Amino acid sequence: MATVTETEEFVTFFEGDKPGTRKVLRGTEAKTFTSIPVIDFTNIDSPSLQVRQALAKELYDACSNVGFFYAKGHGVPEELVAETFDYIKRFFALSDEVKMSAHLQKNPGLKGYEPMFETKLDPKSAGDTKEAFAMGDDPLEPEQNFPSHLPLPQGIIPQNIWPKDELWFRESIYRYYHAVFPFAKKLVRLFALALAQESENVFDDLFQFPITSVRALHYPPNADVKDIDYVGLGAHADYSWITLIRQDGVPGLEVLNANAQWIPATPIPHAFICNVGQFLQRHTNGIFPATVHRVRNMTGEERYSAAFFLTPDPGASLAPLKSCIKEEGQKYEAIPNVGDHFIRRLLRARPKKQKSDHERL
Repeated sequence: MATVTETEEFVTFFEGDKPGTRKVLRGTEAKTFTSIPVIDFTNIDSPSLQVRQALAKELYDACSNVGFFYAKGHGVPEELVAETFDYIKRFFALSDEVKMSAHLQKNPGLKGYEPMFETKLDPKSAGDTKEAFAMGDDPLEPEQNFPSHLPLPQGIIPQNIWPKDELWFRESIYRYYHAVFPFAKKLVRLFALALAQESENVFDDLFQFPITSVRALHYPPNADVKDIDYVGLGAHADYSWITLIRQDGVPGLEVLNANAQWIPATPIPHAFICNVGQFLQRHTNGIFPATVHRVRNMTGEERYSAAFFLTPDPGASLAPLKSCIKEEGQKYEAIPNVGDHFIRRLLRARPKKQKSDHERL
């Protein structure tokens, strides 16, 4: 959980490889958001540049002012989303023995099943009160259609692990993956337009076979609203370029504004809630903030969500865009290798994960 220090000047949170701090604004300084904007992306493929530019401006305003936005009109079939959540619920209802057959500690790729308290984003807590399953980019899995013009990474080994004898779950997650990924790639091009790049395709080379992940999550019920120490998922800023989240109807996601107020990200039917990750924050030299958020399921009901994470290719280098470097200068150093940076940050949230040779970076 994010906490304000005794002087109430800073808020602390998990930022991947180290604790993060941000100044709490007060009085006339406190120009911050109190709600999350909703954007309708129905016209994201419009042949009219003017229409796409207007949509890109909405995206720019949302990401620069809030770092979060709801996405409607995304084109992902609602029937598929409903089916995916049915299968997610079915997976988490399986026996511990079956789920643990895909435990992430059996997999050097940091993917698989995470039991309760496996991750710990709030160092003062016993761990995150949730269980999760994650899969991600893997050139060896035929469902991912690794581009034939790209060389296979040297020494590549399987990156995903799946529950034993539960093929239905893999098939379901991949149906969701292939439905959400195209919308995420369309957003990448709209971001290029929003950031006034020379072409909407300017980021394509960064996303030839990007780091991706679908993470299904289950938060058990907790009806004790006075339990201020309860953490479903501790306060953090995502270590992605962009994240697309589908929630069920149970609230719990909260977004931190500059006044240290937690703004509810209440589920909106048929909408994703999307947020800027730390890679996009660095890419835009801080113009788009990776806004801190957390999950606290205080409803007394089971809560489920599915997050899709998109980050540039593991071999890519990433530096602040020249167009985003203003009078204050360049705020972030270039990242020479996105994959190395990504794994280091991922490990920090998983203190129980034993490092393999693959992870000793």
